Amino acid sequence: MISVSLRRLSAAPLAACVALMTASAALAAAPISVDLVFYAPHFQKLENGSTISYSFVRKSEDPKATPSFEDEVKVNVGPQGAEDSVRIDLFTGDRGQVLGNMSKTGNPVIVAILEEDVKDMQKTLGGSPFYFRTKLREALAAQTPAEPTKIEFDGKTIDGWKVSIKPFQDDAKNRGKLREFAERSYELTFSDEVPGGLYALKTVTPKPDGGVLLTEELRVKPKVVKADAAAPSGAAK
Repeated sequence: MISVSLRRLSAAPLAACVALMTASAALAAAPISVDLVFYAPHFQKLENGSTISYSFVRKSEDPKATPSFEDEVKVNVGPQGAEDSVRIDLFTGDRGQVLGNMSKTGNPVIVAILEEDVKDMQKTLGGSPFYFRTKLREALAAQTPAEPTKIEFDGKTIDGWKVSIKPFQDDAKNRGKLREFAERSYELTFSDEVPGGLYALKTVTPKPDGGVLLTEELRVKPKVVKADAAAPSGAAK
């Protein structure tokens, strides 16, 4: 009885030590937020000419902001004649913009979407776009480890990393001007197993009563189109 009790007592601290070491190892292995957003080589597994597609959904109840809409964003990796860069087809139709010669470092679709976010906040709240850009850049440049998470992608569960920020929450001086946007949150989810590294970018602007004033979500689609597949039948290559 005594020997069994001693074994149990000695095993308890050992188990706690192992758990602590495992947690510490996981924390040490976690990528830093700024690296995931701006510096990770998210395109290194993709051939030049590959195209990644994202769905984009915006839901807004703010009459001053851009209305709700759904659209698509495409990222062309290493387009012909500019193989060391990325081209982004940001939305379609009247909203469509082509952003060429974007850096292959990180995933520039993040910067493209956040720049649209800055424009919308400036339109809705007034003030300087430089203020919004600076706050976003400072928050995303934090040297904090990303959080491990699970992602449902293409019919399976995969490992990922999550970066969560609230860039305006601590700005007491401008809180009144920011209105509901003071509590605006951004969540970026990454995984090495999704094309382009970025799984989703989601923003939520809550109402004071607990409802939601505005949400936006960019989410990657599973299929990557190769250059040959994108060429029309019979077209010269």
